[in-house]
Amino acid sequence: MKYKHLFFDMDGTVSLTRNKITPEMKLTLQQYIDDGIDIIIVSGSHNEQMTYQMDGVPVLKMGQNGNHAEHETEGEIWCEILTPEQKSKITEHTKAVWAECSHVVPNEDDLFEDRGSQISFSLYGHNANVVEKKAFDGDFMKRKALLEKVPYECDETEVKIGGSTTFDYFKKGYNKGYNIDKIITHYGWNKEDCLFYGDALFPGGNDETVVGVIETVAVEDEEDCLEKLKDLRNT
Repeated sequence: MKYKHLFFDMDGTVSLTRNKITPEMKLTLQQYIDDGIDIIIVSGSHNEQMTYQMDGVPVLKMGQNGNHAEHETEGEIWCEILTPEQKSKITEHTKAVWAECSHVVPNEDDLFEDRGSQISFSLYGHNANVVEKKAFDGDFMKRKALLEKVPYECDETEVKIGGSTTFDYFKKGYNKGYNIDKIITHYGWNKEDCLFYGDALFPGGNDETVVGVIETVAVEDEEDCLEKLKDLRNT
């Protein structure tokens, strides 16, 4: 096969939001690993959550849009932490965004997560029912409209649309594309051997910055991703 290193977004690409991968996805990814292909997950989520979702599949985890990288056997590779001042600026924006919202959520205490390298603000709830979350903003349009209405202007941090209901805030420029380039350099891989799958490659999505770094494949959801992975094995 042409590719040696397969990169993936997590939620909406490899699995349903915050859910374990399906047995079929697990089998397919493990087959690639058994063939000597590296599997790297680059997600807005934190690494502990990704470990749960991958259900024992040994992958290189790059959580918080790649700002916390951990290898299964080597341990932590890097971890970029937001400063208190940066977190304060981000919090101001999440409050301004929330002030524009009038919908009811299952739990208002479940909207804001400080993950260290990233702050994730969910419009519906990080741990809410996955079907409800997808129905709430599965096409990303609510979040796109909110960012147009309440733009985030900051010299040190930026925001991207991620997952099914979240805004991901992290150090400016320290996005998925930057961190994928960084891990490729770290291991001395060739970019021509790398391929990325993601459901948010659109402008403003947290996968967008991978475009131009390595080859990308847009997927609609985890089922579409699985079918495209199967097709890749036959090439």
